[in-house]
Amino acid sequence: MGLPTSQQRVLDRIEETLKRREPRLASMFAMFTRLNIGERLPWIETLEAVPWWAPRRYRVRMPTRAVIFLSLAIALIMSAVFIGISQSPDNCRAPLTPHGSLIGLSRAGAACHAPGTKTMGLGHGP
Repeated sequence: MGLPTSQQRVLDRIEETLKRREPRLASMFAMFTRLNIGERLPWIETLEAVPWWAPRRYRVRMPTRAVIFLSLAIALIMSAVFIGISQSPDNCRAPLTPHGSLIGLSRAGAACHAPGTKTMGLGHGP
C-alpha cells in the first residue's frame, strides 16, 4: 500500500523518534518483523477492496440484537395501539371519513364526551 509523500515522512519521523527513545522496543519490533517476514496476513485482518459502485459498499450492517430489539419494540407499540382501539366504546371510534370541518369536532366524536360537558366546534352550533 502506498502512502502520500507527506504521510510517509510523518511515519518515518515517528519511527526515527521511537528508535532513539526506545531502543529495546525498536529491537523487539525488528525481531518480530524478521520472524514473520514470509507469513501471510491472517484472514480476519485482510481488507477487501470494494468498488465505489458496488451496492454492498454502502450496506449498513445492523447488529442482531438491535434488529431483535427494534422488532420487539414495534410489535409492542402495534399491540398497544390495537388493544387501545378495541377497548374504546363503539360510539367513540373515529369515523373512517371526515364529517363536517376537519379542524373542529365531528358529530361522531361529540358522543364520546362525558355527559354534561359542552363541546365547541367550528361552525357546528352549540
